[in-house]
Amino acid sequence: MNRSAHLFLAMFWAIVVLGHPLYGHQKKEPVEVQISELKPTPVGVNITLRDVNSKKSIHMLIGFSESESIMQAMRGRQRGRPMTHDLMKNFLDRNDWKVDRVLIRDLVRGTFRANLILVRNDETQVFDARPSDAMAIGLRYGARIFVNEEVFEQQEEYEETPEEGKPSEPESLRL
Repeated sequence: MNRSAHLFLAMFWAIVVLGHPLYGHQKKEPVEVQISELKPTPVGVNITLRDVNSKKSIHMLIGFSESESIMQAMRGRQRGRPMTHDLMKNFLDRNDWKVDRVLIRDLVRGTFRANLILVRNDETQVFDARPSDAMAIGLRYGARIFVNEEVFEQQEEYEETPEEGKPSEPESLRL
């Protein structure tokens, strides 16, 4: 074997051996979820998103108006006057945008963060959004909802955090 062949084989095995541990650390594909429950509480509505292929779920607290908007979209109903999410859909429609999907991307200090992914022709735009708003708009398009695998783990970790380590809610808001 000549010198260049030895060098090629050495580089090949270095990539295989050194690159192999990195292979297992690639980001996992998001999992599709469905809304399985909307449960009113004194301070908002607890929404449960369940993995369509397993029993894993996440729970988040959303506002009453957002939950009403989600329910209207799930039932395919519209009010006489457009709600905020209907208005957004009308705006998107007029500009030829469609919601491709909703992605709940992470959980930071007890707050879920989402992306609303829009498409038009071959163009894609990603917008940061509150999960409840993203779902309310996305459901009006029949868009699927996804959750990054890490969010399930983040929620478990957050739920295990002692109360003193969690952000506190103000007793009242000053205007």
